[in-house]
Amino acid sequence: MKTILTALAATIAATASHASNFQPPTTTSVPEISALEGTAAIAALVAIVFLAWERRRRAA
Repeated sequence: MKTILTALAATIAATASHASNFQPPTTTSVPEISALEGTAAIAALVAIVFLAWERRRRAA
């Protein structure tokens, strides 16, 4: 119980000290994924899973 209270007190102290220095996060640009690229990625994953399944089926 003492460890939990110590951790809680440390968290509160750290949060209070950082609250005065708060700055909103800056925005970053991220690449967009088109529907075609997403579909191609899903198709590639399905093909890999199917090939692995087929190899195991033939090996058995």
